[in-house]
Amino acid sequence: MTTLLIAALTGTLLLTRSPARGAPPAGMVLVPAGTFAMGSRDGNADEAPPREVELPSYYMDAMEVTNADFFRFATQNGRQERLEGPWFRYFAPAAAEIVGLYETRYGGPLRKLRGEEGRMAAPDFMLWRAAEQSLRQAKEGQNSQDDIPVRGVTWADAQAYCRWAGKRLPSEAEWEKAARGSDGRVYPWGSDWDPARSRSGLEAEAGPVPVGRYPDGASPYGCLDMAGNVWEWVADWYGELADGSARPEQGRETQTRKVIRGGGWTGSLPGRARYDTRGARRLWSNPSYWHQDVGFRCAKEAP
Repeated sequence: MTTLLIAALTGTLLLTRSPARGAPPAGMVLVPAGTFAMGSRDGNADEAPPREVELPSYYMDAMEVTNADFFRFATQNGRQERLEGPWFRYFAPAAAEIVGLYETRYGGPLRKLRGEEGRMAAPDFMLWRAAEQSLRQAKEGQNSQDDIPVRGVTWADAQAYCRWAGKRLPSEAEWEKAARGSDGRVYPWGSDWDPARSRSGLEAEAGPVPVGRYPDGASPYGCLDMAGNVWEWVADWYGELADGSARPEQGRETQTRKVIRGGGWTGSLPGRARYDTRGARRLWSNPSYWHQDVGFRCAKEAP
């Protein structure tokens, strides 16, 4: 049996397993095989009806992917220019990397090359300018930190990171089981709302916090920040019915929207955080869009 010790002072997750089971990969927890109740009667129509879902065992990241994690991926693979979302806006070292890349390519800082945009590729100029703006904001104290969850990434960016890490995005069912456990709880910590257990219910300007800051909000398997901080991309296409299909009378295609889970820090209207951080809550977005409050975590098959 797994013993979980969450160190409240450091936000570090320590995992001890019997030798027979073996330890999960670093930074991941084991979600054991079995059934769980997915969905809810108390939310939107796209959560109903509750149904029993059976899953094999799998591993899930204990924490959301951070800026530092994503920065290693981007720089080691030369992907700074090929990523779709402007995630560097929220992480000054990434913005500085992009600015340095273009200063080397074009032989000087952008401010000395104004008026010469014609000799630059348009995407280069736009990305360079955005990175410079981000650095100016960082000097005003608006930059993020290494252990803040990455955001401003599209679904494809998240999927690319997971592949690079030898993992994948979790399915919607895997995400929900990791968050709620097998006992039908509403939130990762139980069925009673507790605003002290998640980063939620705040104005947009408040922003996310470093991962693992809410150890009392851990799920039954030891996953942190599955309620609040940032929303998270999952693998599935969005369907408006319990079986994942769209409502035919609305004329929508399931292949245009990806599911987002978990709730973010925003939502200061009364009752909004309580509603959005439920484990069964579903949102969707076009996979080519990025958002300031959407990040992700990875999953992996277990032996």
